Amino acid sequence: MSNEDIVRRFIDAFRETWPRDLDAALAPLAEDATYQIIVPFIAPIQGRAAIKAELEHMQIRVKQQRHDMKAVAASGNTVFTERVDWSFSKGKWVSIPLVAVFQLNDAGEITTWREFLDPSAVAEQHGMTLEELRGSLAA
Repeated sequence: MSNEDIVRRFIDAFRETWPRDLDAALAPLAEDATYQIIVPFIAPIQGRAAIKAELEHMQIRVKQQRHDMKAVAASGNTVFTERVDWSFSKGKWVSIPLVAVFQLNDAGEITTWREFLDPSAVAEQHGMTLEELRGSLAA
C-alpha cells in the first residue's frame, strides 16, 4: 500500500462522522506520532493515546463532523491533503478549509499529522474568541 493510500484510508475513517471504533481508526498512527491541530496556533500532541484523548475531548464539543477531500499529493514519505472539514456545533454546521501534511516512516506508520487552517475563521464561525478556541482545544 502506498503512503498516499495509507493516509487516504486514515482520513476516510472520519469522512462521514466520528469513527465508531477510534482505536481502529487511529491504528495507522505510530505509537509516538504527533498531531498538531492548528499549526502554529496549538502545540503538537505527542503519542497515539494522547491523540485519542484529544479526539474524544473534541467529540464532546462537536457531536458530528465530516469532511470533503479536495486534493491529495504525495512525495516520498510526505502526503498532503486539501480538505474542507465540517463540524456540527451549537446547532449549525461550520466549514473549516484546511491543508494537512502527514509524514510516514518506512514501516508505513503515520508519524506526524499537521493541520494548517485559519483559526480566526474557525473561532468566528463558532462564536468564540481566539483564546476561547485555544482553550477548547487544550484537552
